[in-house]
Amino acid sequence: MAQEEETTLDAIRDLKRRSPFIPFRIVMSSGDQFLIQDPDALAIASSQLHYYPPRSGSAVHMRLNQIAAVVEFDEKPAA
Repeated sequence: MAQEEETTLDAIRDLKRRSPFIPFRIVMSSGDQFLIQDPDALAIASSQLHYYPPRSGSAVHMRLNQIAAVVEFDEKPAA
């Protein structure tokens, strides 16, 4: 795993564990964005993330090498 991917993964792990949890956004290199509002809806694997959006019945698989940014909020963002 590249150093940049490991740093991104560490940041996501920290945000997922933050107490109290505050939603954060994952931005992909494609421009797709995912607002993570529930830490239990995001699973971390060795080379990708698996996100299960609420009430969608589907999953999003995000490769770590395609994550462009992780946006951290100081408080809950407006929907």
